[in-house]
Amino acid sequence: MPLSSCKKDEAAASAAPPPAVLTAPATSRSVNIVRTWTGALDGSKNVDIRPRVSGYLLSRGYEEGKTVKKGDVLFTIDPRPLEAELQQVEADHLMAVAQQTKAEQDVARYRPLAEKNAISREDLEHAIQSQEAANAKVAAALAVIAQAKLNLGFTKIVSEIDGVAGFANREIGDLVGPLDSKALTTVSTVDPIKVSFQVSEQEYLAAKRKREQDGKPAVDVPDVPVGLTLADGHRHSQPGKMFSISREVNNQTGTFEITAHFPNPGNVLRPGQFARVDAILGTIDAVLVPQRAVMEVQGSYQIAVVTDGKVEIRPVKVGQREGSEWVIESGLKAGETVIVEGVSKVRSGMPVVASPWTPPATGDQPKPEGK
Repeated sequence: MPLSSCKKDEAAASAAPPPAVLTAPATSRSVNIVRTWTGALDGSKNVDIRPRVSGYLLSRGYEEGKTVKKGDVLFTIDPRPLEAELQQVEADHLMAVAQQTKAEQDVARYRPLAEKNAISREDLEHAIQSQEAANAKVAAALAVIAQAKLNLGFTKIVSEIDGVAGFANREIGDLVGPLDSKALTTVSTVDPIKVSFQVSEQEYLAAKRKREQDGKPAVDVPDVPVGLTLADGHRHSQPGKMFSISREVNNQTGTFEITAHFPNPGNVLRPGQFARVDAILGTIDAVLVPQRAVMEVQGSYQIAVVTDGKVEIRPVKVGQREGSEWVIESGLKAGETVIVEGVSKVRSGMPVVASPWTPPATGDQPKPEGK
């Protein structure tokens, strides 16, 4: 009796109609080669503001997080000790000038006497040496005065660039000096703003060879416009330009670091943000299928192709996405019919009943089916 029941179930299964699926032909057209990387934003110039002399902070002359101009006074160190030091070295200079004057008078008096042999030649030489030493003391005193004036000027700590000033790391009344490990603050130029991202060694070499094949001049950084997509999904309105490339490959990651500069009106973008950087590196004639026709299985990709009414599950290599479509780099030819709806219920060699698939309305972003 159980054997009879199994035979009936097999007969029922064999009599089941082929599953209905929706299909579409793989298309071919020219598409842009787009590459995307994750980038970190930073100032195109970053200057740590540090004191050049020691002293107590007297005041702070900027608002944290606001723009400053080159030459704006950011901090003031109490100038009184350095003013006193300047007065002291100026007094030393006056003393040196007095000694210089006496030495000049001695030489002027001794010279005619030495000519008349009224004094020894040795006395005249000693007077001349004293005059030269006095001249040197005056020059040294002037140099000390110049340094003292510089030090006094350094009590006003100014911004070296136009940019946005960060939070202050020291408070009014703190003792600061040139040997402090932490800067008083940092000023960053954020318009333009710099974006750094990593490009694999393989991508770098492929881009070099592509330029050679196209007959373009060899350059370290191609003149390619780049775009920026922010963390909230919004597109930055201003295109950027690749700016520089690291001199060597990072041995740990196998990548080059590339920087790009983006205009940043209004200082909307700030250092420390993350964003996606993309660039169009050329065009290719590509085979495309709807994204929902692609199955992802443990990191590999498959497509169900219908040939003579039967299914063939075929591994493919996928490329970039183009709207609601996916570029198929290998494993599929243009014109072949692929299953778009019903992929999950078919197996290789299974007959199917195929109907044309209608693309979804604009804005619908389908996801690939999985097993």
